[in-house]
Amino acid sequence: MAASPELRASQRLPVGNRVKIISNGRIVAYVVAVNLGLGGVLLKAQSALPVGSPCKVSIQPLDGGPERDLSVDGRVIREDGAGIVVQFASSLAKESFEAVVHPAGVSSPRAILAAYRDYFQVSRTADLENCESLLGVTKAQFRRVFYSTFSGSIVLAILPVWFLRASIPAYPNGVKILLAFVYGALWLMLLQPTVDLAIFRWMRRRTI
Repeated sequence: MAASPELRASQRLPVGNRVKIISNGRIVAYVVAVNLGLGGVLLKAQSALPVGSPCKVSIQPLDGGPERDLSVDGRVIREDGAGIVVQFASSLAKESFEAVVHPAGVSSPRAILAAYRDYFQVSRTADLENCESLLGVTKAQFRRVFYSTFSGSIVLAILPVWFLRASIPAYPNGVKILLAFVYGALWLMLLQPTVDLAIFRWMRRRTI
């Protein structure tokens, strides 16, 4: 059966899989795949290997662990501002491709939870460690998005309370303070990360 149009070797779909670049049996980089096709992959990395270098890429499925990684031999054929392009030695089988990539717009609960885990893992570190390899954006991009959405989240959290203040029951001050903390935590721990992750995904797609 012929591959569907979106799975042609010359085309790639936007993804966010974690990838290990291996050269001479040694892992030289942990990166994120920007897009993936049957014939190659664009990786969010610079100077991992010079153009022309043979290598192996180990691609982790979005909804699976390392034991299900897809290992593919290839060669670095381009390096620019978008990252490095690895051309596979032989085209992926359609089944292998679909094993590591979900259809556009579809994400498993496990993949969503993994994205939130990576986000909080990066944001908890002082220097945003592993930002590029886990989230596929630079530290500068992360900070710019984070502070912008943080400011917006505060405003969006306050506005509903302000407009509905007349209808808020007269709870004791202690209860009001507790509810305010809970309300704020829901916005900053759920809304902001969700918006940030959506923006990061959009930013990765722009590099295609």
